[in-house]
Amino acid sequence: MIFGTDGIRGIVDVSIDSKLAYKVGKAYAKYIEKHDLPKKVIVGKDTRISGDTYFSALASGLSDYGIDVIFVGIVSTPTISFLLTKMNIGGGVMITASHNDFTYNGLKLFDKIGRKLSIEDEKEVEEYYKKKIRPSACKGKITFNFQIPNIYKDYLLSECYCNLHNISIALDCANGSNFSIAPKIYHTLGANIIKVACNNDGKNINNDCGANHIDRLQKEVLCHSTDFGIAFDGDGDRLRVVLSDGKILDGDDILFILANYLKQKNKLNGLTIVGTIMTNKGLEESLKKLDISLVRCDVGDKNVINCLSQNHYSIGGEPSGHICIYEHNTTCDALFNSLYFLKVITENKIDIHQILSKLVKYPSLLCNLEVSKDLRKNWDDNLIIKQEIKNISDMYPNCRIVVRPSGTEPMIRLYVESHSDIENEIIISRLKDIIKKYNKI
Repeated sequence: MIFGTDGIRGIVDVSIDSKLAYKVGKAYAKYIEKHDLPKKVIVGKDTRISGDTYFSALASGLSDYGIDVIFVGIVSTPTISFLLTKMNIGGGVMITASHNDFTYNGLKLFDKIGRKLSIEDEKEVEEYYKKKIRPSACKGKITFNFQIPNIYKDYLLSECYCNLHNISIALDCANGSNFSIAPKIYHTLGANIIKVACNNDGKNINNDCGANHIDRLQKEVLCHSTDFGIAFDGDGDRLRVVLSDGKILDGDDILFILANYLKQKNKLNGLTIVGTIMTNKGLEESLKKLDISLVRCDVGDKNVINCLSQNHYSIGGEPSGHICIYEHNTTCDALFNSLYFLKVITENKIDIHQILSKLVKYPSLLCNLEVSKDLRKNWDDNLIIKQEIKNISDMYPNCRIVVRPSGTEPMIRLYVESHSDIENEIIISRLKDIIKKYNKI
């Protein structure tokens, strides 16, 4: 399998190289041809230094098999998704490894309407990836157009316009895709900006900054007494917020605030939001008191969006900061969501702390444990480990335990939720001991 939870991802020149990128281009070209889609693909990349190499290989693969390529430069993943909704072309590819550091890179593939390829589509692409296919006699054209993303910028200013004069914001772009566009948008809206991690050098993406390293932004907010801190990850699909007192909001907190707002405006379809197996039980219970239901799906923003689409729900997301407001997006757009969030807060004079006082989350602990490739690959078939984990779960019936292999890294992710931080640490320690017994790195 070359696809993980979120596209294709790996360590540069180890688990992902130019040969792989070329073959993905070939396979995606064949997929487009088989489905009789327009033979044109839009491609963007984040700021990591290996992006140009992988673009060259990917574009060569697409071109060799008859697909035109439009390269739009450094953009966010949501930008590619948005542009596909405005252009009559066959699909799109984002060259990124999301929240990982520069030693990783990857490819996210989109269909012609801006959604990430389904699991079924990924399987089809993978079949073409494995096959020997003769290149097309009619080659595709590779063009560069760095003006197209302005359509996205105009959309943000139109859809999320609000007056942010006299609002100060520490803006952490993770030295990634939003490093240029986000400060410009916020300046246009009148905000006073303190830039954090907005200077990319190809190697500093997600390096102790961004949505996954929020402590740095928290310090900046407190040091400069800003009204808000806004953090994205490297490819711009995760959002975290820091309030003026240093309180950090994750995806669950943001969902709770926006769900309240949408319900009040009669825009919360089915009075239901979408979460995942990682969503805090406290969010579910707190929403229930407001007559709002939560449905869970598997981890991954793609799964959240599929659930939104199939059931016509309005909003969903993950604690990591992936949030989709489905009326506006076909993916999780951190920049859009940050603007939407501030628009809602400022225009409606919402007291965030008052709303969050109604959200009582259970203490939780998340731990990533590095494991061998074999253990991760064969995790679903390892009945012995699963039984031992079940034994732990039976010992703590009032706790919620989630143990799953990462879809992007050689890791097992451990999540425990209970009424006690101490209990969480005990359970995590026992789970680690179980896994370490069978882990041979």
